[in-house]
Amino acid sequence: MAENKRLKQHSPGRPRSAASETAILNATVDLLEESGYEALTIEAIAQRAGVGKSTIYRWWPNKASVVFDAFLTSTETSLYFLEHSTFRDNFRQQLQSLATILNSALGRTVVGLVAGSGEDSEIAVAFHKEFLKSRREDAIRVIERAIVEAEIQYTTNMEIIADMFYGPIYYRLLIQKKVVDSTFIDTLLDQVMKSICRD
Repeated sequence: MAENKRLKQHSPGRPRSAASETAILNATVDLLEESGYEALTIEAIAQRAGVGKSTIYRWWPNKASVVFDAFLTSTETSLYFLEHSTFRDNFRQQLQSLATILNSALGRTVVGLVAGSGEDSEIAVAFHKEFLKSRREDAIRVIERAIVEAEIQYTTNMEIIADMFYGPIYYRLLIQKKVVDSTFIDTLLDQVMKSICRD
């Protein structure tokens, strides 16, 4: 995908207008919900946002990069762990938030773009670096704390446990093409907790 080759490559020039940037990203999300990625165009985004196409191209090289920025913006305050909560409740609320994001048109689009690109493509690298990495690090810290506080077994392999929580969600979305709902999240939690909780 040629569109995926250059992400976050912003041209030099005038600083971004926060209001225009917000309008562009919001317009992108709305249009994705209405008609999907294939029908999305820079022209349509510009018209909906009330800006010129040149403004968009000044800040983003293509529609894939606009979509990815919209995705990052939408997840900045949505995915987090709680400081004072049980291990299970912490993961439940975090996985529910992740499922809500990935079930959306924006989330499905970004995951599809990543899955359809090579592992070394810029969108795949950016997705890992700017989205997955920090979330996984947070998850590992929560798992480590649960081990220290004896909520789960001290012999637990933290990397594998993180995979056990998140892997089925991406598999269900990407391979099975199914929605991840609260029932699935609760069932997943029950199964993982059975394997890592102390006797």
